[in-house]
Amino acid sequence: MDDFGHIIGGPDAPHTYEDGGGVIPNCLVENKITLTITSENKLNRTRTYLVGQMQYMNGAPWREYVQKKLENIGIIVFNPYNKPFINSRIENSEIQNWLKSLMVNHKYDEVSAYMKVVRSEDLRLCDIIDFGFIFINPKFPSVGAWEELFWVNRQKKPIFCVIDGGKENAPLWLLGTIPHKYIYNSIDEALDVIYRIDNGVKEIDSDRWRLLKKEYR
Repeated sequence: MDDFGHIIGGPDAPHTYEDGGGVIPNCLVENKITLTITSENKLNRTRTYLVGQMQYMNGAPWREYVQKKLENIGIIVFNPYNKPFINSRIENSEIQNWLKSLMVNHKYDEVSAYMKVVRSEDLRLCDIIDFGFIFINPKFPSVGAWEELFWVNRQKKPIFCVIDGGKENAPLWLLGTIPHKYIYNSIDEALDVIYRIDNGVKEIDSDRWRLLKKEYR
């Protein structure tokens, strides 16, 4: 019996549980596959998207802060104020004011046409990231930020969700939706965890991480 608890039946025979409950392929036993990555800067060239409110609060300052911190360790950051798509729909204060004026004048078709593209682009960013970074102020209403958070969660990607005011102020529904260990009290607390994962101090302990080999990033 090896240290995996399997009976060894010969050099080419499959390894089995001692109680006969299953068969483990030799390639897994011999290589002792693990999720642990030992090299440092393991998040280099991974991608994240900065999710948060924009319509009812200024979401630019915190995004600029987080983007700079994450880019310092080689993470590719998607910021909705400066999206990476060719001919992307702009989301800034000027556009927000224009859309509000259209709403006041009941030009709903124009707003809908513009926002359908915005939504499509933003959800596409949720599709192509390795992990999500979210900042939510529960005192302000939001639709897009919550949809993006739930979109990332349905794909079982790692989530760093910061609640302005602390974890104890998180919406109750959120604790029934994502593991509460992904909810943080502050931006710096979440950034510290990301930095410790990147430099190897903190092991990757969740199977939500699906990191590509570095040559494919």
